Amino acid sequence: MKCFDVVQTVLDATYEEVPDKSGKRDASITKALKKMSDQYKKHLMDEGGPDFDDPATRFGYVFKYVPAHAHWLFELINECPQAEAVLLNGKARIACIGGGPGSDVVGVLKYLDEKNVECKLFVELIDGCEAWKSTWSDLAFQLDWDDSLHTDYVIHDVSDEDTWSSPCKIGKADIITLNFFVSEVFHLGTAKKYLNKMLADTKSGALLFVNDNRTSDVWELIDKIAAECEFKTLRSEMGERKIYDWGESLDTLKIYAAKFGETSRLTGKMFWRVYQKQ
Repeated sequence: MKCFDVVQTVLDATYEEVPDKSGKRDASITKALKKMSDQYKKHLMDEGGPDFDDPATRFGYVFKYVPAHAHWLFELINECPQAEAVLLNGKARIACIGGGPGSDVVGVLKYLDEKNVECKLFVELIDGCEAWKSTWSDLAFQLDWDDSLHTDYVIHDVSDEDTWSSPCKIGKADIITLNFFVSEVFHLGTAKKYLNKMLADTKSGALLFVNDNRTSDVWELIDKIAAECEFKTLRSEMGERKIYDWGESLDTLKIYAAKFGETSRLTGKMFWRVYQKQ
């Protein structure tokens, strides 16, 4: 199972769902990609990420970011013996905070597939954008995974404390992911309170995987929260990440790259962490 192959299948299935106003579907996705890139480069830390209520933006995000973000989570799990032990148990609970696009789930499933591990997964996708639910439903359908994958979608808007009471089972999770999410909510005055609340509720032994943009404010925040919530740091690194897997190919999405004049992300200046709750 390769991340680019999964994304190609999802894009093929959802392309026509992007509104085609006056025959300008490709133009609207291209515009959304440019706007999204500008938002991430210039305004992420003070305004947050793009508006995912727009279907062209969601489509563009899956094309641009999901393959790499899924693969980099796969790498973290693949290099973590504690995660291997959890997944070899044959049953695991996973909570993906900010996991609406489904890249975290794809990363875990790639690990199970490539390592030939049989494990029943109970996954909670916890996200503030309800519109991602339809994208995840399409992704889950296209994966055609058997009954070993069970998912639930929980709406938590970090900016709205009233939504935090929506029931979730993070306290039972064996693995928690924060995959390019902390930087998306960093600008919110409620971000630290929300992340503290969620991570304080986790059980002893739970593993927390973090990938994010290489920004000191972001890694200092998550390191501080992890310490306050009694997580031990198992791995702490930063640098440039690439996709080191010859089976993962940009050519898989070349039709869309030609349409939009852009390619999917392959590299990133990042930091990554693995923590374990004490």
